[in-house]
Amino acid sequence: MIHKIWFEKTPFEVRRVCLYYFLYTLFFVLSYLMVVSTFTFFHFLLNHDMGTVENWLNRNTWEILSLSKIVSLIIVLNIVKINLYKELRISSYFMLGGGLWIPSRKIIVMTIFILTIFYAFITQFGGGIVESEFQEYLFYSSFIGSFLFYFADFFVLYVLIDTFDVKRANENIVMYISFVFFLISAKIALPYLNKFYIFLLIHFMTLFQLGRKKKLIDPLFYALFVIAPLTALYGLDIVWDNAYSVFSYRKSLPIIGVVGIWAIAVGYYHFPRSIDFIKED
Repeated sequence: MIHKIWFEKTPFEVRRVCLYYFLYTLFFVLSYLMVVSTFTFFHFLLNHDMGTVENWLNRNTWEILSLSKIVSLIIVLNIVKINLYKELRISSYFMLGGGLWIPSRKIIVMTIFILTIFYAFITQFGGGIVESEFQEYLFYSSFIGSFLFYFADFFVLYVLIDTFDVKRANENIVMYISFVFFLISAKIALPYLNKFYIFLLIHFMTLFQLGRKKKLIDPLFYALFVIAPLTALYGLDIVWDNAYSVFSYRKSLPIIGVVGIWAIAVGYYHFPRSIDFIKED
């Protein structure tokens, strides 16, 4: 019954995008498990005990996740290219208005707002901020890894949406279905991330909404200057929690407050130009 409704009610291009994105998440999980198994095997060949193996895998999880994302991205986009017998379409992402790599003023204001208000929020409701020792390698590992973890999925989705000409009215269907695949794949790779479901949802949906304006630089800016810093600096790390973050907070944050911050920020980003208080050139 569900299968019949899916094929009768869901547009063909939406089904194709969801299928290829499902393959992407599947390849990600398989790649991740394969890399983990390979490194574990070689550690055992060197007679390393289980504690050593677990410690190595834990400290290098971001690198393994990043490698798996990149490999699955390359595989799936090449499968799409071969099946279509033509180049992938990403032309709409270069309609950047005002300069190829110049972020919009709205994304800059949105980023400053999120970082500032979130800092005040964790100071007020997180029990204060605790500063830890800065560990350079782990900081950059978390920063780059978290950027790739989210942005790779966004890029795959929007190349698929552009390539298969998904209508704007149907993009939300893609967003909801693809988030389920994203969450399941993340849960398989990182079984203990229950605490961070809300941030997985927020970052995924925010990137998707930013991408609807077809300006690649804005989602890229958000991933680099919001997702990565919050992960590496403030302990919103789906791999290490706040074990290696520069700053951490003592208490759990109220979900409604976190959602409220991003709802205001994304709402501002999509605010009509005619009533925007900060006019763009």
